[in-house]
Amino acid sequence: MIQTTDGNYGSAFDELRIFTKTVGLLAILTAVLYLRAIVSAGFLLRTRSESMPIAAILFALMVIATTGLVMSHRWECIGGIIAVLGALSVAIIVHATFTENRLMAVVIYSSPFMISGSLCLIDWWKHRNLSQ
Repeated sequence: MIQTTDGNYGSAFDELRIFTKTVGLLAILTAVLYLRAIVSAGFLLRTRSESMPIAAILFALMVIATTGLVMSHRWECIGGIIAVLGALSVAIIVHATFTENRLMAVVIYSSPFMISGSLCLIDWWKHRNLSQ
């Protein structure tokens, strides 16, 4: 970034915003793959009926977090908050239900939403402070 004479920072493009949008798109693609895996492994396999409610809850929470990521491309603050809260909810459900490698599963399932949502909130906060 280049500091101008009035003390503001200007640039031909905003690096943080572009990075945030790129990470958000990658997180949305990852979320679509997660949702597909949950549908094929949880909903279509009828052999383990006790995992059906957990798969439905996890699917709903990931849809909420993915919706937050999609919303964050227009409304950074609201979408970022929804994505972060969705990531925390996914982390709690995964930690409570997985039996092997809980910490790794929590990181794998919730990190795309948490990282992208946090970046959206940071970008929103940065632009909020610059406009005042």
